[in-house]
Amino acid sequence: MKRINIFHPSEDPSLYSLATRSSQCIERLNMTAQKSFTKNCAGVLLVVFLILFSQSAAAQLRPGLTFGHEIWPSSSVSNLDTDESLVQSLSDLSIWTDVRFVRVSYPMMLQNGQMFLDIQPGFQRIQFSYDNWTEELPRPTDAYIIDLNVISQRQLSKRWSLLAQVTPALKSGLEEKLASEDFAIEGAILAIRQLSDRSSYGFGVAYSTNFGAPVPIPLLQFDYRAPLWSGGPEWRGSALLPSSLEAWVIPARRLEIGLQLKSMGDRHHITETGTVSMQKPFSDYFDTVMGPSIILYLTPWLNLSIDSGISLYRQMKITDGREEVINFEPDQAGFLHWQFTIGGQSPLKGQ
Repeated sequence: MKRINIFHPSEDPSLYSLATRSSQCIERLNMTAQKSFTKNCAGVLLVVFLILFSQSAAAQLRPGLTFGHEIWPSSSVSNLDTDESLVQSLSDLSIWTDVRFVRVSYPMMLQNGQMFLDIQPGFQRIQFSYDNWTEELPRPTDAYIIDLNVISQRQLSKRWSLLAQVTPALKSGLEEKLASEDFAIEGAILAIRQLSDRSSYGFGVAYSTNFGAPVPIPLLQFDYRAPLWSGGPEWRGSALLPSSLEAWVIPARRLEIGLQLKSMGDRHHITETGTVSMQKPFSDYFDTVMGPSIILYLTPWLNLSIDSGISLYRQMKITDGREEVINFEPDQAGFLHWQFTIGGQSPLKGQ
């Protein structure tokens, strides 16, 4: 299922380099139209990347193209909460999730190096499959998202900087005429204090669907890096509370090994609601996961990132506006997420 890491504050104060992932959803056309639409969106992003790359190949900050795949195996459903007349006819429900995504990143330094800006158009498709679900039972439907993630970090003084993010998005199945519910916007603002070359902290607020329905979320951020021992390999830790905790060891320039605990979720508008009449149907969901990760820098221009692990808690809801229609929890399951990044920042740059 989709992840939304709102942002990661700079690990290199001179560049204010940031990395983000976005995500989310939008409905099913039909099988032929689905494939054509997905290929067209991916093709557009590839053309955008090639244009931006050709314009800034010699720049200090390189544009990047990221594409990947995330899969959750079939999981049984427990703690189903819905109308009793529906529950009595249900048994052995299960759900399977598949996510494919592509995103372009175009970072730049402005105002004589005092401001960092990263523009990130993205596309994502989420596919759901079910076993033993009746037509009467509302459920999450296949979804797409087209968004534009914009991140800016402004140096205010020697120690303080201000980071802001805004993400307008289209989240729709595109089966029917677009409605206001198909459009969404999220954002965050974070004040960051650099304690030293190796550590920083920050605080702020976000308006996010990271836990399902969009709500304001207070943010606390911490970053630290140091050698494991004198002369030993580097390690780094970061936290963006309440969403993520990460620890990474860097045994070689080409390799980073980490452990992550994070929550990631989203909301999208749905159009298939079975026989249940709803005015503003939405699918809300989030996962809390933990597991190992690796980043392998294959060349100065290509890296591979792999996340895996298990879910500690998963929840999915169908709501009519703010009113809950159905609520269920897929059982604990493993997941695998991989992505390739072409371009972008790399410790091998210059080799």
